[in-house]
Amino acid sequence: MTSDVFGGTTQNHIISGLTNGHRYTHEKKLPNFSVEEVGFFEGPEKLLEVWFDLYPLEEDETSCAETALNSHCDYDKGLRIIPRSNWEVLLKLVNCEILSSCSNGYMDAYLLSESSLFVSSNRFVLKTCGNTTLLCAVKPLFQLISAAFPNNKVTAFFYSHRNFQKPQLQPHPHSSFEDEVRYLDRIFKDGAAYALGRINGDAWYLYTVCVPQLVEGNDQTLEGTKHSWLSNILFSWLLLALQVKILMTDLDPDIMALYSSVAYPSGKLLMRDTGIDQIVPGAILDSKIFDPCGFSANAIIKGDEYFTIHVTPQVECSWVSFETNLVLDSHIPIIAKVLSIFKPGSFTMSLFMSKNSNANESLVALGNEKIRGYRCRDKQSCSFNSYDLTFGHFTRASKDNPYSVCR
Repeated sequence: MTSDVFGGTTQNHIISGLTNGHRYTHEKKLPNFSVEEVGFFEGPEKLLEVWFDLYPLEEDETSCAETALNSHCDYDKGLRIIPRSNWEVLLKLVNCEILSSCSNGYMDAYLLSESSLFVSSNRFVLKTCGNTTLLCAVKPLFQLISAAFPNNKVTAFFYSHRNFQKPQLQPHPHSSFEDEVRYLDRIFKDGAAYALGRINGDAWYLYTVCVPQLVEGNDQTLEGTKHSWLSNILFSWLLLALQVKILMTDLDPDIMALYSSVAYPSGKLLMRDTGIDQIVPGAILDSKIFDPCGFSANAIIKGDEYFTIHVTPQVECSWVSFETNLVLDSHIPIIAKVLSIFKPGSFTMSLFMSKNSNANESLVALGNEKIRGYRCRDKQSCSFNSYDLTFGHFTRASKDNPYSVCR
């Protein structure tokens, strides 16, 4: 190991690949990136997930909606009829932009300058890191959806994030969770705010809204109203909905050094060498290596199931997040793959699932603190009307005891 221009140390790393049909292998010296040289970056993401019920339009409403969107609309696509240009305008309010995208027949996945956006027929998921102003997009989002679907209803709303490393650098209203709650309470009549984990340690904040729910300024509710053509599909999906988040810290600088333009010319090569492309084989992948360091990847698995990964490599503020809504009986193999790739010294994991979900083994593993190689420091569970949430904080276990219960 030697010192380098980034103020850290370098490691020798073997890079291999295939160019014009010929295998190549060479050794590179990789810097351990420091905040002093490349700057601080707030890795913990703000996450917004909104589910909509989209009601059928009358002929005159369809004409008005197409005029508002400036395009002909195939309403079978639901939210996906909204053009990319409209999402780009919305994202400017958040202080991020679209870099690339991938799609299948059910979902559009956008890789952003700060994390990711996923749009399916009735679900909007926006995840942004750094000093983005995600909540500034909430009201404009509702206005945009209403332009296309005047009779839409918000059927589920979730906003969450881990505690920020430097909250004093966050713009309003994100400088504190209390400010975020006050901001959202002015939009929703019956929102609920929660904090899980240690307030003086690794905490995770959640704001959610009970459904059916009124949005301020909208006098209609779901009750007593005929559901849309999407309703049966929507509520069957909600019954199976699940989300797994693994938020990783205390990361090995030598592993983090791989996630840079110094180590790899493309995200495809990096994903191949690290095994990210094998987390769910066959997924549609879209990735970006930032210069000089940082990495993001979106994956569309099947239907509207996805996973996404974001890496902040700076030694002093290193961060990796993994999130998926893939429906499985057990997520233990995927969790094991992710932990084996990044080898965090500490991570929090949240399992957010509907009460009728089949992911029982995942819940049992987290509930019993059975994550091989790690010790559970904290565990909390919450039960909502339609969902159960389990949250755990894990640190690396001793070699003598690969499993360890909460203490």
